[in-house]
Amino acid sequence: MRRGGWIGAAGAGVLALAAGDLWAQDATKTVWDGVYTEAQAERGHVAYGQSCANCHGQQLAGTGEAKPLAGPEFLSNWSGLTMADLFDRTRTTMPLDRPATLSRDAYADVLAYVLKFNGFPAGGTELARRSEMLATIRIEAERPAGAADATGAGKLAAANEPVVAPNSQPNPYVADAGFLKLPAGRTMGSSSAVAVDSRGHIWIAERCGANNCAGSALDPILEFDAKGNFIKAFGAGLLLFPHGMFIDAKDHIWLTDGHSEPGKGAQVFEFDNTGKVLRTLGKAGVSAEGPDTFAEPNAVVVAPNGMIFVADGHTPGKAPARIVKFDAAGKFLKQWGVRGAAAGELEVPHTLALDSRGRLFVGDRWNNRISIFDQEGRFLQTWSQFGRPSGLYIDRNDVLYVADSESREPQGYGYHPGWKRGIRVGSARTGEVTAYIPDTEPNPDKGATSGAEGIWVDSKGVIYGAQVLQKSVVRYTRK
Repeated sequence: MRRGGWIGAAGAGVLALAAGDLWAQDATKTVWDGVYTEAQAERGHVAYGQSCANCHGQQLAGTGEAKPLAGPEFLSNWSGLTMADLFDRTRTTMPLDRPATLSRDAYADVLAYVLKFNGFPAGGTELARRSEMLATIRIEAERPAGAADATGAGKLAAANEPVVAPNSQPNPYVADAGFLKLPAGRTMGSSSAVAVDSRGHIWIAERCGANNCAGSALDPILEFDAKGNFIKAFGAGLLLFPHGMFIDAKDHIWLTDGHSEPGKGAQVFEFDNTGKVLRTLGKAGVSAEGPDTFAEPNAVVVAPNGMIFVADGHTPGKAPARIVKFDAAGKFLKQWGVRGAAAGELEVPHTLALDSRGRLFVGDRWNNRISIFDQEGRFLQTWSQFGRPSGLYIDRNDVLYVADSESREPQGYGYHPGWKRGIRVGSARTGEVTAYIPDTEPNPDKGATSGAEGIWVDSKGVIYGAQVLQKSVVRYTRK
């Protein structure tokens, strides 16, 4: 915690006392059985920031002599011991300058946060505050054979979050990866930007046959009719890294450019359907957090009353992670968002959508959840049952479509054990997940992304998924 840091099991010698050895032998549960709640972990994140982060860092990686509280070293040190061992060691030695000064509740909350950060599932019962109860919980680095799914399949759900078994819902859709017919000589590049206008025309922004438009003379913004036939393209020389797309009630095309170089990028564009630039937000080539600049704009959405919302911050561990609100004339009104994993905090706000009630759904990707706010930035709730959200779309009936392009089993980038990539469909009203379309990549764990990242749904319920790795925009229709 403060100053000296948390003494790890390896550095402290034999930590399991005789009683601890007996506890480990008699433990009836493991940390994979949902032994804390989401609410407790959120409290623990606050307590951790107050008493532990100075030494162990915001990402629990350790600094100097302070041992890491996440990852292989931490897990190998404590695997096979019990939560009682970890709780007692923590309570009696930390914070180093004032051990045993926090309440038992605070120590338990911090350990709940540590469990959450290491990918162990939440459940319906809080982590206990008494060693004799914690002695029944064994720490296991790997999920035991026959245990519940690593994300808590069958567990009790946290508040506002229905019971969900990841990847278990039916797939009622058929995929067509060749629906859009590119013009002669054109090769599809990576794309995370797709939308459909009121005429049923499909608009995409692809990254100039590659994964970046820097130095390219190609038009990155393409229009197709409802049958997938190419109509026109525009935008050459304007964009570096087209990322998020939105079409408003006037059929204006909004697009974020997430990269920057001198004189270009880090902007939000509004086009009419002829390709005319109607306005820009941000300053070309200026990557910075400010009322009139963006660092890495990810997504834009326009409310029925004209209010404009932009999600800014694409790099984990780097500020900003914010939502910026403008009025209909493009005047800056406010921003919100603090980097972190507690309720209401954000880390890589990657995508945005509005439901029929005007609530703003934020794809809080690095935190593996959707964070929901009102339009003044007041936090309402989080949902984790839709996977690791890269793309969001909510239709007029409040059907919620979520593209997960990054969930991975290995520790490191995209770590989200038990969850598979694909598109999840459910309700923005109840949070229930009703359908799951699996990603077709045979070995998703080998790379950072695959499957749909950008997503849009037309008035007939046809889904379009824009893919970065597969360099395709796939059309999904109901069977």
